Amino acid sequence: MNRLRLGLALALLAGCAGIAQSAPIFAPQAEVLERLAPALATHDPARLTMAYRAMGDYGVAAANIVEATVNTMGYRRLQNNEVDAAIVVFELNSETFPESANTWDSLAEAIVAKGDRAMAIRYYRRSLEIDPDNRNAVRMIERIMGEPQLSHASDF
Repeated sequence: MNRLRLGLALALLAGCAGIAQSAPIFAPQAEVLERLAPALATHDPARLTMAYRAMGDYGVAAANIVEATVNTMGYRRLQNNEVDAAIVVFELNSETFPESANTWDSLAEAIVAKGDRAMAIRYYRRSLEIDPDNRNAVRMIERIMGEPQLSHASDF
């Protein structure tokens, strides 16, 4: 009974972190969430990523949870105008999940906020290499390339 309650509590925690659950939680997903729970509770992307990397075979089942949660943590920082902190979080996510188009797209968005157009285009292009159908990346590259060059990054 306690395991069921823990599984439900962890599912709610995962849902609060912006992770959609499409199926009931069964092992090993319940075990994965149980192993990630302490790191999830800290709201620390580095700790969550370290916990994920230490999971071995369980990490495969945890990948989507960790990627989405760390990405959400990056966007929270970006929304709070903590651009440098958001970049660090998105870089961590891109390093951890280098074959995810979403991690590179998110990193590019933070780089745009920083004002580094060339680097943002580079990351959007990396996202497009992975997912050629990423319309956001195409739209953002067009937008960045179509805007006049600014003299100061803070003007962006």
